[in-house]
Amino acid sequence: MNLRDSLNQYYYDEIVCDLRRLAQNGGELSYNSIMYLDVISYQEHSGGCTVSRLAKTLHISNSAATMKVSELVRLGLVEKARSETDRRVVYLHLSPLAAEGVCESDAPYERAVQVIEERYSEEEITLFCRMLQVFADEYQKENSI
Repeated sequence: MNLRDSLNQYYYDEIVCDLRRLAQNGGELSYNSIMYLDVISYQEHSGGCTVSRLAKTLHISNSAATMKVSELVRLGLVEKARSETDRRVVYLHLSPLAAEGVCESDAPYERAVQVIEERYSEEEITLFCRMLQVFADEYQKENSI
């Protein structure tokens, strides 16, 4: 198996796992909603998530992001909290219910990280991280267009 095939297999397995999980939960959430929750979760832990940051990241209008966030709030998956330092800013957070779901869905990922940390040296992991950064850099180039 070459690099391209390995990456395609990884992506395929991740998507199939996500879609199966959605089906097991009765299909109450769309795949789109799951992706929004993932973006909110990531941004929440990397500087804070606001509707405008979410819209900018996804290259959508603020009103489209607001509509989706309102749906997720109504479903009890996202909560809003006003900034303590700037009352005009409203941060988005995953609700405890959604955070638990994200943790459950990240279980294969967390297990894989643990196995890699046990099997590979720090130097090998650093090299792998540098390789992944190449992918991240290329996706960022695409996103800035």
